[in-house]
Amino acid sequence: MTGALVLALCLLLLSGTADRAQALPIVGSLVPGEIIIKLTPNAPREAIEVINDRYNTRVKERFLDSANTDIYLLEITDGSSTKDKLDKIIGDKLRIIEYAEPNFFAEAPEAARRHRAFPTNDAVPTDDRYSQFPYAASALNLSSAHAVSKGEGTTVAVVDTGAQLGHPALKTNFDGVARYDFVDDDKNPSEPSFARDEVSRNNEVVGHGTHVAGIVDLVAPKAKIMPLRVLDREGYGTSFHIAEAISFADSNGADVINLSLGMPDPTLLGLAPPKLLREKVVEAIRDGAVVVAAAGNYNNSVPTYPAARGSTADDDDGLLAVTSVNWKERKSDFANYGLWVDIAAPGENILSTYPLSTYAYWSGTSMAAPFLSGQATLIHSVEGSLDPAGIEVKIRCSARPISQDPTHTMLGAGHTDVGASLEQAPDSNCHLL
Repeated sequence: MTGALVLALCLLLLSGTADRAQALPIVGSLVPGEIIIKLTPNAPREAIEVINDRYNTRVKERFLDSANTDIYLLEITDGSSTKDKLDKIIGDKLRIIEYAEPNFFAEAPEAARRHRAFPTNDAVPTDDRYSQFPYAASALNLSSAHAVSKGEGTTVAVVDTGAQLGHPALKTNFDGVARYDFVDDDKNPSEPSFARDEVSRNNEVVGHGTHVAGIVDLVAPKAKIMPLRVLDREGYGTSFHIAEAISFADSNGADVINLSLGMPDPTLLGLAPPKLLREKVVEAIRDGAVVVAAAGNYNNSVPTYPAARGSTADDDDGLLAVTSVNWKERKSDFANYGLWVDIAAPGENILSTYPLSTYAYWSGTSMAAPFLSGQATLIHSVEGSLDPAGIEVKIRCSARPISQDPTHTMLGAGHTDVGASLEQAPDSNCHLL
């Protein structure tokens, strides 16, 4: 991260009055005037009222999942900055508070770099035509994979900008599946319509969720897709809403959760990684869901959350951090890398579904991640007894080396191979470098 960006982020931390429009373009920043509180299990019923009276806050939202009513999004009412209020709360060490943290801004990686989608009306993705570039049919081995499974009986949650629910290529996938819009707080996670003027359209990522969902469908065409909207039309959202969506997906039976979104490592600003987000990822994995997250488009090794786990990728824990490679199987010039990355997949000029009822090419680690979500879904449909860690091992063990990174130091286990992962014997083992 450049010194200028760090300076900009630090300046933002000192401003408790900046409005949403000013704060959104700076990723990794805090939502001004908002704090997330989790109460301890033994906190009395009136605990949140005590906290509000003591710290001049009020409840803005209560965590959606009824099983997690001990989590609150609080709004600061006395004009204090988020940082000052947090310092006060954390310093007091009240026994009724398990933790307090900022509500972080997050984004679709393509929101920062503005990789635009390029609509096309005459191209439809197929097993061997999923990119504008001449990927070999064996690059992902989708045809071989589909001879084994197409994802029947599985569900993938796509946590994103929503989706065109009536897209002819996807409406069957969406049919009968739980859904929610955490931006507008309703049960219709449809993508908003495109802006009417070109300048506004160039500053939005409408269609991102539809495109991601289409890649899942390409790999696992019989899987159900659960559309969950957490990002606005410009591609921005918050850690609180993303955590809610992960919990919703977990509670509603998602086998895989795709997170083509994230934020740079907050420790660069002296802040701890988002606890609530990590907590809900761990809970979902514990309950049997594989979590797949984009590594980010900053072309650096700074960890991106929730893809990063605070350690190297050596621990097969059911969370897959996915970066992007081009058709030559070399790292995309925009893609993040590092010891925390698990695996790589195609992410340049990927052909997929797009509003309204058409198709488009788009580039980014957001496009690489759903290839892995689809792959995890296929493995789950064939080997239902495997836990998320076992599915991750199977994916990484079947990957092939990338010549640019033969010792797996920066691009994870290598280039994913969907067909090879389904051809492995159920009890096969491997040693990952």
